[in-house]
Amino acid sequence: MSTGKIIGYIGAAVLILFGVLWIIAATNGENVGSRLALGGFMLLLGIGIIVLIKLREPQEKTIVQKLELSNTAELEELKCKSCGARLDEKSIKISGSSVVVTCPYCNSVYELREAPKW
Repeated sequence: MSTGKIIGYIGAAVLILFGVLWIIAATNGENVGSRLALGGFMLLLGIGIIVLIKLREPQEKTIVQKLELSNTAELEELKCKSCGARLDEKSIKISGSSVVVTCPYCNSVYELREAPKW
């Protein structure tokens, strides 16, 4: 958490605390209307600062990569080069710009490369 957010949360907490205290103080004594208005203003200002901090936080983004095969692609059964186990579609992941296959049995990692067409 950044220093600005910490200062903002502390300031908002202080404003909310004093706002509640001013609203409570408005029940006794003189200047009830002004104490109530000032307490409500501080309370709303504190809540507004918290909302503003939350709105400025970066949202998590999910990136989805899809692999499109050409019409001439033929699917073959993949087997691990180390242990010979059959590899399924759960073993295939896209890492950066390459297709990576991980064996669930021996944890061997392979990079799939397309053979040249010439």
